Amino acid sequence: MLMDDGEITPADELFAMLRIIDTHWTRALDRPWRAGGCLECRDRDTCPQLDWALTIMADVASTMFQK
Repeated sequence: MLMDDGEITPADELFAMLRIIDTHWTRALDRPWRAGGCLECRDRDTCPQLDWALTIMADVASTMFQK
């Protein structure tokens, strides 16, 4: 099985989410988990990557709390 088969698995999304969260956590020390930590950040309050990562995190948390 190839490592890069082109399909995005839930595990791939989870690892990408963690990288995005870590980037915003470490680069925006005064206001963690806020926009301002990556190149996709539009201004101080808008980042599509952070919004996506927080959505994935909420989905994972809701799944974990169901079980």
